[in-house]
Amino acid sequence: MTTAQQWLDLAERIEAATGANYQLDCDIWDALYPGERDARFVKVNASYGGRLGPADRDGYVQPLRAVTASLDAALTLVPEGWDGVLYLATEYTRPCAQLETPAMRARFSMDYESATGEAVTLPLALCAAACRARAGMEG
Repeated sequence: MTTAQQWLDLAERIEAATGANYQLDCDIWDALYPGERDARFVKVNASYGGRLGPADRDGYVQPLRAVTASLDAALTLVPEGWDGVLYLATEYTRPCAQLETPAMRARFSMDYESATGEAVTLPLALCAAACRARAGMEG
């Protein structure tokens, strides 16, 4: 089970990314479905006669969705019951502050809780906000 702090740490790493990232896809998938890729790797390794080592796992057993690259895939991370809004953050969306470069922003809410994410692409912003929403559910 992924803890609230692990979800928050993952959200920060996602926001710092400069674009779609395979390692982040793996980390998000592993947080969402702990042990699933390991179980698939055991099956793959058996078909190779046990010749694969732990370092081969990421090359042979990929996440089933590239959530940092696809808007549709990123939307699957949003916990059930959370409503959201997506928008482009510019100097006009933050009073008295200007962004060096425009950023995508996502915000989800449920009841009185909210979760936000801001990143260079909309899928990354969605992933970060969804991770924060999941942290709120765990904490």
